Amino acid sequence: MKNNKILIALLVILIGVAATIYFTNKTETISDIEGAKSNFAVEDTATITKVFIADAQGGTVTLEKDKGVWMVDGKYVARPDNMRLLMKTFGRIAVKSPVPRSAYNNIIKSIATGGTKVEIYTGETKPSKTYYVGGATLDHQGTYMLLETEGVKSTVPFIMHIPGFYGYLTTRFFTEPAQWRDAVVFKYAPDQIQSIAVNYFETPKQSFKLEKEENKFVLKDYTTSKVVVDADTNIIKKYVGLYSNIYYEMIDIESSQAKKDSVIASQPYFSIEVKDVLGGSNKIVAYHMPNYRQIMDKNEEPYLYDVDRMYALLNDELFLFIQFATFDQIKLPQAFFKQRKN
Repeated sequence: MKNNKILIALLVILIGVAATIYFTNKTETISDIEGAKSNFAVEDTATITKVFIADAQGGTVTLEKDKGVWMVDGKYVARPDNMRLLMKTFGRIAVKSPVPRSAYNNIIKSIATGGTKVEIYTGETKPSKTYYVGGATLDHQGTYMLLETEGVKSTVPFIMHIPGFYGYLTTRFFTEPAQWRDAVVFKYAPDQIQSIAVNYFETPKQSFKLEKEENKFVLKDYTTSKVVVDADTNIIKKYVGLYSNIYYEMIDIESSQAKKDSVIASQPYFSIEVKDVLGGSNKIVAYHMPNYRQIMDKNEEPYLYDVDRMYALLNDELFLFIQFATFDQIKLPQAFFKQRKN
């Protein structure tokens, strides 16, 4: 009996010690932290009218909705997939955990010196929410962030994430305007097109023009502008319809300017210029890309050039990667339009 009493007493003591340790060291809840602001998510992302992003290097971009269309710096249509991802981020972002108090100062200093500022507007002249976005956690499964609402900045940083997404969020808030632009090269309805000029620099005899005359497209030789009399109007009509959905793969942000200049100075592979009925135009010039991956032909010899991608320059402005899979459908020879003989 005496032994049982001793065991019970020891058990009570152990339970008490365990309870003390638990309640002393338990993680603070968000509501317990003075100065904390944690309502990062935007409940209805359809109300967002503008997003301004600025990084520590001085880069900025403004994304603003104009008549239902997202624009980049008021000049270009924004890339739809990028905007969908951004809105999804604003709608689903959540606190993964508070930052330990011992790390507050270091995290806040890091965000202040190297972070990205994201202002979210919902129709007001002032942002409804402002994110201060830092770097990733050590496991790259969270992102350090501060929130400002109603002009008051939180004094507490949090580790943020998207539930169900494994990774960090910093890279979603980039400031390069070109990366936000829609990847469209040609997006025309046939009645918007005045002419199409396709020039093959290596095989000039296959170059051609399509020009609208009396509300129909006429095939002409690229060099002489003479009408090609045996052209098939049905083939031409189908071809013009392809210009409603031509996109580039991505902007080349890795090559040095010297490399880009070297490519542009070389002989182009082909060029395509579309002029619209309002006097505007879009022109893309394509260049061969070396076979860096050493892809082999059927004889186990390396191709001279890459068989999947090309370099390209869009409107003398954007240096791009484009795919054969996209451009082969419009990169056709003049002979393709000749009437078929039965």
